[in-house]
Amino acid sequence: MLAHFIDSKPFQCGYFKDRDSLFEEYLLEDVSEVEFEYLLAHGMRHFGDYFFRPRCQDCYQCIPIRVRTEEFRMTRSQKRSLKACNDVKITIGKPQYSDKKFKLYLDHKKRFQVLQDDVEDEQNFRLSFYVNTPFGIEFEYYQDGKLIGVALGDHTVNTFSAIYTFYDSPDPRIGLGTFSILKQLEFCRQEGIKYFYLGYYISNNMSLMYKAGFRPNEVYVDNDWRPFRNVKGDYLIPTDKLQWKNLEFLVKSAAPLELA
Repeated sequence: MLAHFIDSKPFQCGYFKDRDSLFEEYLLEDVSEVEFEYLLAHGMRHFGDYFFRPRCQDCYQCIPIRVRTEEFRMTRSQKRSLKACNDVKITIGKPQYSDKKFKLYLDHKKRFQVLQDDVEDEQNFRLSFYVNTPFGIEFEYYQDGKLIGVALGDHTVNTFSAIYTFYDSPDPRIGLGTFSILKQLEFCRQEGIKYFYLGYYISNNMSLMYKAGFRPNEVYVDNDWRPFRNVKGDYLIPTDKLQWKNLEFLVKSAAPLELA
């Protein structure tokens, strides 16, 4: 793996207007499957070859969350979402860019103001989701022959990482976002993939709270994965006690060669 270290600077947090964010961030090339799984298991996320994880100085609420796929059990609400989408057709393959997908992405972001970020133009969209994706996978969702949703992720022998889902649901009652995650989890179970990574969970943020609903699940705190919500929905760690302090850099530069 070849690492390019980024001199990180604080910037406006995308989830809390009164706070700044700080990332541990790198450009990583030639990442092996074993290295990729290691990065995921330690809270790292990525868009293309840009890898990052929170390193905020006074806020520790972004918590990596994952599901052990063999243990996952659907709730009644999730079963209803699955049934409501029974006419949605799915194709699965390698990520393939199209102008139609880019427009769908922009329309999706307009409906969710919390998703405003710097991926606003076609080039950044391509670089974030369709370039340098050796482990990439794409789920396309169609209704009556029309593309209504796209889910992008990564998968290895042992892991699946949900990166981004965008959609235009003609009927909000069908819950396409929930349906998408359920279908990705179904894929994992069929392929024998052990871990499903949902990204970061924030207990008091409406756009990220839903992730804890896929259970049982685990959260990454104190450099270890711990049970968070059990299959019944009980919280095994109080949400007001949930913190992840990233105190060290995951990727380190190689020691210089000592010449005799």
